[in-house]
Amino acid sequence: MTYNSKTIIFSSLGLSLATGPFIVSILLSQLLGDILNSFSKISEEIFRAEQLPLLYLVSFENKTDN
Repeated sequence: MTYNSKTIIFSSLGLSLATGPFIVSILLSQLLGDILNSFSKISEEIFRAEQLPLLYLVSFENKTDN
């Protein structure tokens, strides 16, 4: 199979045009992962046990009044 100069130019041009969106999509997926990671850390801080109030529950055991 022989390649002429026109085929090589078009394939190089197509590869050049496809590289930009591919790199942008990789960078955006990394940014989205960082954002989701920060949201998970924020939600973990909200629901930490130190900041929640203590709930004193009444135990309903068999109590005998003497």
